[in-house]
Amino acid sequence: YGNFKLLNSFPVEYAPITVSKWRSQKTGLTVVVGSHAAPITNGHFVIASEIFDDTGRPHTLEHLVFLGSKSFPYKGVLDQLANRAGSNGTNAWTANDHTAYTIATAGSEGFLRMLPVYIDHVLHPTITDAGFVTEVHHINGKGEDAGVVYSEMQARENQSGDLMALELQRSLYPPSSAYRSETGGLLANLRVLTAQQIRDYHAKYYVPHNLCLLIDGAVPLPVLFHILNTEVDPMIFSHLPPNTSIPPPGWKRPFVETSTASELSVPQSETKVVEFMEEDESMGEVSMVWLGPQPTDYRTNLALKLLGSYLTDSATSPLQKHFVEIPKPLCTGIDFYSEDRVNKNELQCFIADVPAKYLESIGDMINEKLREIAGKEDIDMERMGLVLRRDKRKLLNYMETSVSSVLANAVIGDFLYGEQTGGELPRAFDDLKDYDALSGWTSKDWTNLLKKYYVDPNCITIVGKPSAALSNKIETDEKERIAKRKKELGEDKLKELDRKLEEAKIESDKQAPEDMITSFPITNPAGLTWVPVETAINNVQGQEVKGDQGVVQKHLDRSDIRRLRFQAHFADVQSNFISVAVLFDTKKVPAHLMAYLSILQSSLFSLPLKRPDGTTLTHEEVVDQLNDFTVSQNISFSYRSCFSEVLCIALKVEKTDFEKAVTWIRDLVTGVMFTKDRLQVIVAKLLQELPYSKRDGGTISRAWANRLVYDVEKSTSEACGLLNSLNFVPQTAELLESNPDEVIAKMDEARQYLLDPEIIRVSVTGDILGVQDPIGVLWESFLPFKEASTLSPLSTAFDTLSDLGKSPAKKCVLVPMSAIEGSYSIHYARGLHGWDHPDLPALRLASATLNASESYLWKSIRGSGLAYGANIEVDAESGLTGFSVYRSPNAQIAYEAAGKLLRDLADGTVELDRNLVDGARSLLTYEYARKSETVSSAASTAYLNEVLKEVGKNNDQEMLKKLPRVTLDQIRNAITTYILPIFDSSTAVGAVSVSSGKADEVEAGFKKLGFEVERKELPTLGGDDSEDDSMGSGSGSESDDGMESGAMGSERGA
Repeated sequence: YGNFKLLNSFPVEYAPITVSKWRSQKTGLTVVVGSHAAPITNGHFVIASEIFDDTGRPHTLEHLVFLGSKSFPYKGVLDQLANRAGSNGTNAWTANDHTAYTIATAGSEGFLRMLPVYIDHVLHPTITDAGFVTEVHHINGKGEDAGVVYSEMQARENQSGDLMALELQRSLYPPSSAYRSETGGLLANLRVLTAQQIRDYHAKYYVPHNLCLLIDGAVPLPVLFHILNTEVDPMIFSHLPPNTSIPPPGWKRPFVETSTASELSVPQSETKVVEFMEEDESMGEVSMVWLGPQPTDYRTNLALKLLGSYLTDSATSPLQKHFVEIPKPLCTGIDFYSEDRVNKNELQCFIADVPAKYLESIGDMINEKLREIAGKEDIDMERMGLVLRRDKRKLLNYMETSVSSVLANAVIGDFLYGEQTGGELPRAFDDLKDYDALSGWTSKDWTNLLKKYYVDPNCITIVGKPSAALSNKIETDEKERIAKRKKELGEDKLKELDRKLEEAKIESDKQAPEDMITSFPITNPAGLTWVPVETAINNVQGQEVKGDQGVVQKHLDRSDIRRLRFQAHFADVQSNFISVAVLFDTKKVPAHLMAYLSILQSSLFSLPLKRPDGTTLTHEEVVDQLNDFTVSQNISFSYRSCFSEVLCIALKVEKTDFEKAVTWIRDLVTGVMFTKDRLQVIVAKLLQELPYSKRDGGTISRAWANRLVYDVEKSTSEACGLLNSLNFVPQTAELLESNPDEVIAKMDEARQYLLDPEIIRVSVTGDILGVQDPIGVLWESFLPFKEASTLSPLSTAFDTLSDLGKSPAKKCVLVPMSAIEGSYSIHYARGLHGWDHPDLPALRLASATLNASESYLWKSIRGSGLAYGANIEVDAESGLTGFSVYRSPNAQIAYEAAGKLLRDLADGTVELDRNLVDGARSLLTYEYARKSETVSSAASTAYLNEVLKEVGKNNDQEMLKKLPRVTLDQIRNAITTYILPIFDSSTAVGAVSVSSGKADEVEAGFKKLGFEVERKELPTLGGDDSEDDSMGSGSGSESDDGMESGAMGSERGA
């Protein structure tokens, strides 16, 4: 194709995908295409970003790329055009060895239109002084440091994960290695960084021969390469100096040909302690690292991944059994993983929630146990076979559910460290051959691998130790630094800095010419290709839900069983797998038993079991037998992030194991045995995880806001949530010591309330036509109800609202936290209720317009440095609307600024920009297409819409037809009616978590707005001798999240 020479092309053996790698002979640009049928087209544009200092230039540059390019020199244009192209905006991340810029669009037409625009921003950004001031760092009129990047890193720099990662990098790598650097930037360095330093860095590394475009989806290659040859390559070439050779003389490939590639060793084992801010000093965490094989040694790396799973992946794993599955856990989880590095990968082990007294010794304990396994214990080959078979099934599942991520991991690693000829890329997809080869390994082979990489070599251990004193010190030091600076600068200089900031904002916010936006067509939803789904249903008496009445329904109707005694819905898609989900409405569970379902949620797949025929299985047999045939096991309070009063138990299996999955769900819910020993282990883990759970500011603010609007006596999910668990879990741990029979009796009693056909619904998704008699299987192998019952209406969040949730007003909870810097908040008001509400299209479009990248909230909140993120949330299930603030110096100021913006939009002071609204319509096209992007998500969306929401299988497509008809007046009315009340204390409630030093200021601000502020303190959960918590959510499955749950938007630049 023109300038682009094909380096390699090959089919992926285990999925209908062809991968091809190309390079431009004119510019050196690398292009990799993963061709496969999909409604979404994904792009990952990757730069190998090497840095030898802590200035944070890779990360700051990543932010500045989005502020304009040579051909589009206006902030916000990139995202506005991306929205019109059928995307939810652009995004990026900066890792230790690369920066990746991403975009995903509904269909390929918009993607192909965006490609030259995006590449222009990546290779030819403006990097203005004004952009640097607003986006990276400035000093405001109060003498405080601010800027989007600065605020982001301020929130991260003293968190345990960042502190431990940096200490690990410093300990493992010499000064000559780029891996030693903090690519995000340390605060002290960001304060002295200049825009010119970033420009210099861009000139060196952001060159076409150091850029790889990974594109996957249903992209027509002739059209793609026409654009690359006629638009992208000529644009790049026009910016290159005359007679430039590719690559130029003296160019060194980052990491591979620089001092970073020098031979690395760990001369001796060592342990280092890093303190992090936390009032509760009972629990810490530990990281260990060893040197691994080369990144392109794919078979050995897969073997090490399997070995890590063998050691840790379940309650029967050797390390899990020894350290976690005990009455007083030494930790709550152990996880092995690897990071690609140029000569030797990092092999890391993360140990979570370690009691303080074991923090500095658990690393030695882990090493000693690994020596035992490699010596006298040996490798259990039966269990290793189970691990290998499951990992292989999970890979095939990922190719159905997460193909873009699988491609990105392989292609980015190959681009950074593989042969530039493309010759090694096929090896990244030879997994099936590697699984076959590894299945022939002996116990000695696995023991040798363990010895070679973990037992014999030295390792570095980093201990993350909580410190209440550090929190006070950092707060005091920061106040003193700012006070000193203010004194040095003086009033006149501070005023000048404020003036320069305002000038920079004006310069950065210059509007693009309208035709630059309007000349870009918006995505037409009618052109989308949706994953085909055919539904069928077996209704219980009194139910009249209609499926598609096609071949799948005929297939079901061939069964001798005409009607099951419970509702069962089937969604047929082309898949290698079947998912069986059973939904238990918890409405009948009495309030005093609700919280016990949190223990069931955490233990269901790891308890001893008694089958109907009297056969008993130990908890280890249950764990191993489940793992040996499932792809995933999941138990959660929700279905696709909706209906949080439903306890959903799901198994995903190969279609040949459909009957086994049904039988197992039956036996689990009816036959698990609640024994004192197992419950003590599970509750001890739950207890030990709680300190970590209550360190997150966003989690705490949302937990308290939810407590205000939901009735804990009515809502099972609220009763099982974090706030209740802070009291319930420690009390249950004590009760298991003093009166275990009482806990067991309550667990059994709570279980019985679930075994009622009136509150049970079954969903089966996957290759339904590949199962001989699905109805017969359910009749024979599921719960043996004696007679049919009328199905009870499904509980919704609306049903569990508290009095304050029904009529929000005045109340605001404030939680001071020593573990965070900055603040997080969430406020709720009454919105609209019901997915068929006539105003829902207008409200969806209003929130999408407000939330879009570079739109109203982005500019007024993030662009002004008031918060890293702010979002309007719409929840038609609860009938609430919300406004969340994420990582803010002062969430009250961000909330107040958003309120002013919304009032100005409602009364017309600020015009509702038709171009932004059109972009939001196109953005929603992407959001709805994304919900049904894969076969599994398309099938579960069909069930969600057809049965649970009762709005019809194709409701998302119908919504997209309604959006073009929504007028600006209807959007303005939706803002006035449903969103403005969030910003009036007489019609709103909220919660805010804030660093302890800022609590008084934030409290005073919300009181000034009319809120009645109540402070809440989080409990300290014990000292060295406590076995602490773990609020787990059961065993995870692939995520098919719905849009209704109002989560934070993407964090661009994270």
